[in-house]
Amino acid sequence: MQHGWLTDWVVASVLLGLGASAQAGSVGDNSTTVCKRAAIKIDGLIVDWHAFVVEFKAEAKNPSVLKMAAEHKRGTLKANFRRHCMAHWARHDDIFTCFAGTTSELGAALCHQTDTNRNHWQYRP
Repeated sequence: MQHGWLTDWVVASVLLGLGASAQAGSVGDNSTTVCKRAAIKIDGLIVDWHAFVVEFKAEAKNPSVLKMAAEHKRGTLKANFRRHCMAHWARHDDIFTCFAGTTSELGAALCHQTDTNRNHWQYRP
């Protein structure tokens, strides 16, 4: 059976639409998962990351670390970071994904460097 170009176009459009819908769902699911993981990681690493920044007298260049350390002391960092991540996911998904995968304060600091922080993310709760 031979299909005309219109039939092929309709089938392709439907398949692309279904693929886009599935992808949109997975992106939303991915952001939720990554933001949750990143918030947990940052909350667990911020004390050491802050100490690292202070040790090298780099407070002026790391206002985000100072803000996150202050929130950690108040017990609000994990929830606030997760909300911040979800709100800014579209522009800064790379750095949030990096934070979610890091295992040390040095790794978190490397996520925040200019070459890996292309969109100049700053923590602004």
